[in-house]
Amino acid sequence: MEIVNGIYHNTVELNSHDVDTFNLVHPAHYFRVLQEASGSHAYLKGVGIPHLRKEGMTWVVTRTRMEIYHYLSWPATIEVETWPQGIWKFYYPRVCRANSKDGNPLFEAMSQWLVVDTETQRPQRNERISNSFDQVDKAFYKEPELGPRHNGEREDLPLLYTYTPRIVYSDVDLNHHVNNVVYLEWMLESLPFTFRDNYLATVVDISYRAQALRDDEVTVTTKGRIGDKGATLFHSIESSEGIIIATAESEWRAKAQ
Repeated sequence: MEIVNGIYHNTVELNSHDVDTFNLVHPAHYFRVLQEASGSHAYLKGVGIPHLRKEGMTWVVTRTRMEIYHYLSWPATIEVETWPQGIWKFYYPRVCRANSKDGNPLFEAMSQWLVVDTETQRPQRNERISNSFDQVDKAFYKEPELGPRHNGEREDLPLLYTYTPRIVYSDVDLNHHVNNVVYLEWMLESLPFTFRDNYLATVVDISYRAQALRDDEVTVTTKGRIGDKGATLFHSIESSEGIIIATAESEWRAKAQ
């Protein structure tokens, strides 16, 4: 791994457990690559989660929109790069993109991060943290505004699937709550085999609205419409107390037959 002109670069091996029965990478794995690259970049600059927690702060991601261009097959390597864009409102926007070894684009994502006080959970606008990262060339700037996010209320669409996951030990991360990638995995696991066998996600826009803790009970619901050529799905994770924990919109294309 290295940082060149403010951009973090790393090469990640795709392992056999990162692909599905068709030898295509799980879409959630791309989100893990994003998460690890973002965390490693911050750590190398002295503002990773372990550093911030000593000061009573931590990083949390509030939203990620990823466009998926190609699904890798094992064995392969992923060339990932990421950079932050300074403070925008209270957010610390970060771009992450990845290519295959031969240069073909795999995905590109914009994620919106917050630095929060671990006691009050209030966001902190901290110039020192933002200035810890080197500025990148303006040519790399991406618009951080992602538009309205799915709010979990789509009464106009039919309910397709309901799923009740069980929170396990490995779901909980350094921040003592369920990791953000697990929410996406729950949403994907809510979809039946017949759907996943025949469709591939092309866009995932997920918002993290509240935290789930180790003893919580949650339910995943999916609404939307499925056609021969593709699907648009709206996912929501809700606690047993009625709190919306995460919502997402996903676009899918039918696999070539």
